[in-house]
Amino acid sequence: MAQQAAEPGGAAVDAGPESGGAAAVKTAAKTTAQHAGAPGAGPPEVPGTARLRAWTVGWGSGLAQALGATVLLVTECVRQDVASFGARVPKDARLPDYAADFPRIADAFDAQWWFRAAEAARDAFGFGEPRAALWAAVCAALVVRLNVDGPPRTQCFLSLAGACYCLVAGLSALPFLALAGAALPFVLLVGGLAIVLATAVPRVRRRAG
Repeated sequence: MAQQAAEPGGAAVDAGPESGGAAAVKTAAKTTAQHAGAPGAGPPEVPGTARLRAWTVGWGSGLAQALGATVLLVTECVRQDVASFGARVPKDARLPDYAADFPRIADAFDAQWWFRAAEAARDAFGFGEPRAALWAAVCAALVVRLNVDGPPRTQCFLSLAGACYCLVAGLSALPFLALAGAALPFVLLVGGLAIVLATAVPRVRRRAG
């Protein structure tokens, strides 16, 4: 009788660790599931997504997009006084004092083959609408940096394609950038800050959430 009574007790003792281990596994699985579905935790990491995101918001594309934002700011500011981005200034046009040398500067750049190539690429990639294409490239850069939940491949394509167009637009807009004069570093800073802030906002939200 004592032996029989000891056997159930021993079984209970032996079953104790097993039950505790199973409970711990269930608790850990439940906690993991809760964290995976918690607000602000973000979707589960997909292989290759982090690399695509790094290309999308990397410093290389960011520098080109900051240049595009700078070109956009300068060209929009002088559009009424000089000409729209990508347009030619008529020879008999009356220009303000700060843009009096613009035709001479534009002719000097136009004599360079690489400048003409940049203009041709700008017009080709912009489908003949360089101003609208530059707006689209800069806005796309801001959107893909602010939206971390968008399609990774689509956002990476939009970011890199826009960055390439911003580079071409920057080369073809050198006469316009010359109009900024001493204010050019400030405009470059504003363009760079716009890209940096658009990249940093999702990270701040993620930490706050």
